[in-house]
Amino acid sequence: NMVWVKDKMGTGYYVRNQHELLLIGRRGNLPVPEPGTQPTSVIHAPRTKHSAKPEEVYKLIEAMYPTHPRIELFARQRRENWMSWGNEVT
Repeated sequence: NMVWVKDKMGTGYYVRNQHELLLIGRRGNLPVPEPGTQPTSVIHAPRTKHSAKPEEVYKLIEAMYPTHPRIELFARQRRENWMSWGNEVT
């Protein structure tokens, strides 16, 4: 998994969140990235719309797995070569 550290705090009941966990899952025999090319697990990016992931995340996953199927859960918009799942997809 990865951690997206946002530039601003959100609201919260017990704590005011300033991060989200980004999970990378696989099905089948997905190859691991070449040694030395693995990205860091921490991404610093500003928050935008509710539930919208940073552009850096898409680019990173597309670079890691350029020919494999990809799905975004809780998506807000469709993206070429991705399956988009969520009740806010436009």
